Amino acid sequence: MKRAIAMALIASTLLAGLANSSASASGPAPKEGAEGEASGASARSMDAPYLAVPVIRDGVLTNYLFVSLRIEITNNVDLWATREKAHFLRDALVRASHASDLSDANDTNALNQARALEVYRAAAISTLGERAVGPITVVASYSSRGGGV
Repeated sequence: MKRAIAMALIASTLLAGLANSSASASGPAPKEGAEGEASGASARSMDAPYLAVPVIRDGVLTNYLFVSLRIEITNNVDLWATREKAHFLRDALVRASHASDLSDANDTNALNQARALEVYRAAAISTLGERAVGPITVVASYSSRGGGV
């Protein structure tokens, strides 16, 4: 059991490192925002790439949206203890993606971002605790039919 937890921790750390290194290799460092926080990836974030969001209309699966999230972890919690729950977080986010209608009511290729952030925040809080979850942002959203942001 301890070995599985250690392997999951190593995998989540490596994936987070890859995401951060690819972001830093793609351009200059992010600028400071108005509140003093960097607008790009921080060292206290957890990424959830490629969450599959089914789009169902009239009881028929019509599309999939693929959503990538960044969840900031607040300073008042142990970052490593939080990252140990990464696989539980991913499971909660996938379940939330399938349990809620997160697509735009007028466009099957678009994400209802306000609703998605609300649903994903609730899933993150239920997994990590309210004290641990900071801002959540949609990094990217793509449609299996070709549209994307």
